[in-house]
Amino acid sequence: MSKDKPDTEQPREIKPIQILRERRGGVPKEHVERSRQQAKTHKLLTAALKDGPKTVPEVAQASGLPTHEVLWYLMGMKKYGQVVEGEERDGYHEYALKAEEER
Repeated sequence: MSKDKPDTEQPREIKPIQILRERRGGVPKEHVERSRQQAKTHKLLTAALKDGPKTVPEVAQASGLPTHEVLWYLMGMKKYGQVVEGEERDGYHEYALKAEEER
């Protein structure tokens, strides 16, 4: 008789991640918004650096972001190999996007 039952009637296995999501009510909206803002900032900095190497104040001016925030993101991008530090100019180092083939 059990062979007569279609596979759809058998209980599905619930994965632990599904249980946690149900208990927590999903990802908090603050986390989703912070992630979106970080992606937007990363995109602005990448666009500002596409024209060539720039110092932190130049990137800040091109992107419209505060210099402290630009420096923070550039250091993260440098750490993960997306940006390289160049020569010093006017007391600031220049930063440039790393070439795609080097990543």
